[in-house]
Amino acid sequence: MTRIEIRELWDAVREHGWWLTAGIYMGIAVAEWMGCFRGVVSLEGVALFTVVTPLVLFGIYRLRKTKYQRTFMRLLTVIGGGAALGFPIWVSVNYILYVAPWSPLRESHSILGSIAFGLSTVLSYCGAAYLMDRLGKKRDYRPFM
Repeated sequence: MTRIEIRELWDAVREHGWWLTAGIYMGIAVAEWMGCFRGVVSLEGVALFTVVTPLVLFGIYRLRKTKYQRTFMRLLTVIGGGAALGFPIWVSVNYILYVAPWSPLRESHSILGSIAFGLSTVLSYCGAAYLMDRLGKKRDYRPFM
């Protein structure tokens, strides 16, 4: 593909993004229902995906068209970045607390371990979201959709 053809394809995707998203959803839904009928995927998961996903997609589509686009984009950036940065922080903190031979909570009781595990999970994801918010203050949060 040449550069002009790629640009035309990108313009078409941006113009008809809703149809592309609906087509991808329908394809995944059909594949999941086929997996359910074969016994690979549970009925609860497929039914939940079939009902909830269109509601979420429609909600995102409606939120993009509101006057609160900057707030919505900032929220997406903070939540998405917090999840992306929070996972590596969570893995490293839990390795230090539980897995390493010198870790302090390696042989702890189940209640103390559960509390520390939940607290480290919440703190790592919240810390990453706060970091994304502080880094994002320098950004304009223009809608890219």
